[in-house]
Amino acid sequence: MDFEQGFQEMHHGVIMVDVLGFLIACNKTARELLGINGNVIGEKAREILPDSAVLQVLETGEAILNEKVDIGGRILIFNHKPVFEGEKLSGVVTSFQDITDLDAVAQELEITKELNRELEAIFNSSYDEIYVTDGQGITLRVNKAGERLYGVKAEEIVGRHVSELEEQGLFTPSITPQVLKTRKRVTSVQNTKSGQKLIVTGNPVFDEKGEIIRIVTNSRDITELSNLRQRLEETEKLMDNYRSEIAKLRKERIHSIEIITNSTTMQHILDLAEKVAGVDSTVLIEGESGVGKGVIASKIHQMSRRNDKPFITINCGAIPENLIESELFGYEAGAFTGAKKDGKKGLLELANGGTVFLDEISELPLNLQVKLLHVIQERRMMRVGGSDYIEVNARIIAATNRNIQRLIKERKFREDLYYRLNVVPLIIPPLRHRKEDIPVLIDHFLQAFSDKYELYKKISSDTKELLVNYNWPGNVRELENLIERLVVTVDAHEILPVHLPDYILHADGSSEKVFVLDICSIKNATEELERQLLTKALARYRNTYRMAEALEVNQSTIVRKMHRYGILKDKGDNALLLNQSE
Repeated sequence: MDFEQGFQEMHHGVIMVDVLGFLIACNKTARELLGINGNVIGEKAREILPDSAVLQVLETGEAILNEKVDIGGRILIFNHKPVFEGEKLSGVVTSFQDITDLDAVAQELEITKELNRELEAIFNSSYDEIYVTDGQGITLRVNKAGERLYGVKAEEIVGRHVSELEEQGLFTPSITPQVLKTRKRVTSVQNTKSGQKLIVTGNPVFDEKGEIIRIVTNSRDITELSNLRQRLEETEKLMDNYRSEIAKLRKERIHSIEIITNSTTMQHILDLAEKVAGVDSTVLIEGESGVGKGVIASKIHQMSRRNDKPFITINCGAIPENLIESELFGYEAGAFTGAKKDGKKGLLELANGGTVFLDEISELPLNLQVKLLHVIQERRMMRVGGSDYIEVNARIIAATNRNIQRLIKERKFREDLYYRLNVVPLIIPPLRHRKEDIPVLIDHFLQAFSDKYELYKKISSDTKELLVNYNWPGNVRELENLIERLVVTVDAHEILPVHLPDYILHADGSSEKVFVLDICSIKNATEELERQLLTKALARYRNTYRMAEALEVNQSTIVRKMHRYGILKDKGDNALLLNQSE
């Protein structure tokens, strides 16, 4: 084989260019890669390789290696080397090959590397530990969370068998042998050398032959959760104690309840309450907020045969919707996450033998209305998560401040439950419709709070008249709160109209009234009235023209009288009030 034949059969494409840039040699592989047909010897290199760096090598005399050029959709890599005769450049030898497939492989490899970096970042950023072993229990990988939980570096764990690490006390027990034995997912509680408590789940990974090739374990630190659970159990026990104490206090309070009334309407309601107290009929008490629905319910229980049994009050609007079912009906052990291990009695069960007062019954969710209806009808109930019925012997008294008939039309309250509750209806009128009760209630609350705080007060007849004429949107509760406020905050022995809040003084929409506190000369009274009016107007308007407009006098009169009573000290004050912006 001669040199020419070997040159033509080379695997790489090779071309030679003289010092003037003309092709002087080109092998067969070069023609195939460049798509050349016919003889190109003597052609200019720039026409055969327009994007090549051959001419740059001729100009600089320096080699250019690994030049990538896209020719016809194929990626070719060129190596250009100058040829010298002595010290004189005589031409360039260019060799090249097709790396299209290699380039694709390189790109895929780079993508794989990037994906691997991403997975590594995810692996190490997990808050929970990820622990990987092979099918024999040899540790392959541990993420950063594992280092935090065990207090050692990953390199100290990788390559070691889990049984060895367990013997060392790093964690106890190891879950990997259990997964290998059962060939199923296993969850257990694990303790670490540093005293932490972990919830651990091991998952087997199988190959196509059904053999375990990996075990992936996830661990979460539940030390704080375990502590919180223990505190919750202690809190639950404390709450049970509190409930018992509250029940005792409520029982004592019920026996001391005294309903103060002077109206025939309320007396009729009390007579009816006394009648229904002797039977176990369900009672529905309706009335505005603050009229005393809870007091009537307590009175019915006090006068009933159940008065030595529990009286349980449940405010259906105060308990969150996601808790009210378990509060009412209780739950079995393990009914949901965070449940007490022994389960818990519901309020209906705790009231067995006594009375349940369901305040704001209209706020009870529809799904629980069905369960309550079943309790009323069947006298039995089932705890959340339970399968057995529990007998419940409790009288039901319900109350609402809303229009249940309207709620039924709006499909927000079950009609069948309404008729079950409304066996004996008691409708308590608002305080504004029984004004004869207001004076006796005032006297009762005044005496009660005077004794409680040892601040003995009396109320003037004018003050009492204003209180009787007030509308009382908050009913008895509002009246009670106001009397307590007056007893505590009024310094004088007698509570006068001037001590009442503005919304009561001006409840009829009239202008402010003037109240005379004591006998004095008309001249002094007039001057005092003018001084107070000017002081109030000054505080409100800060401008003498606007003060004059409000008091319906001339501005000069305002200035003169303010100087007279010492409200304006000098002309500077007057100028300030004249220029005061609105």
